[in-house]
Amino acid sequence: MVRLLIVILLSFGFLYASDKDLKLFDRIIVVVNGQPVLQSELEIAMQWFGIKDKKEAVKKLIDQIIVAQAAEKLGIRVDPKEIDEAVLRIAKANNMESIQQFKEKLIEQGFSYTEFRDLIKRELLIRRYIQVHLRRALFGGIKEGKLVKVRKVRIIFLSTSNRDFKDKYNYLIKNLKANNFSELAKKYSDDPVTAEKGGLLGEVQKGDLIKKLDEQIWERKIGDIFEVPVENGLYFVLIES
Repeated sequence: MVRLLIVILLSFGFLYASDKDLKLFDRIIVVVNGQPVLQSELEIAMQWFGIKDKKEAVKKLIDQIIVAQAAEKLGIRVDPKEIDEAVLRIAKANNMESIQQFKEKLIEQGFSYTEFRDLIKRELLIRRYIQVHLRRALFGGIKEGKLVKVRKVRIIFLSTSNRDFKDKYNYLIKNLKANNFSELAKKYSDDPVTAEKGGLLGEVQKGDLIKKLDEQIWERKIGDIFEVPVENGLYFVLIES
């Protein structure tokens, strides 16, 4: 079972190489099914995934590319507008008001905006691939005469690195309900991948999610809304069915 990837927002205060230096020293570090991966792509991935060890980051990046390639082979596509919307959410989560401002910050700090968009595109492809994978697993179980236990889940992720974390949290803790969860997820969630779907993760099976989420989801009943704190923020979770 492919494990569900939850997108974590990043802060850009730590970036270091100039755009000029990046171009001069960029090189191919690995080729994945004919797709070359550059050193600059690895640097972006290390920050995005929060991984300091280069070998671990390379493995993570390769895994991401392989799954994204598999998604494309299934005919799954991501519209450029969807990428723009995801990037804009990330920009706002990092206290920037436009994609252009975010792009300029990336370039100023030595990162390629095109490569960043490619990373976001892969994340969106993976999200859709997982949904397809889970549906097939569910229907396959039914055909074999087995009942596959699944739960339909929505989430709102709040990043503690954002200045408005407390304001968002206080508002949601007072106002969040099952009947407005989707609307508030679109407005307040710092996870750009699920936010565009109203926080929808889809139908998940036991073991699909990160451990802290997985443990709580299977202990709760339908209609429950609860919090799951994680290292860099917290999730509001709704068990929809």
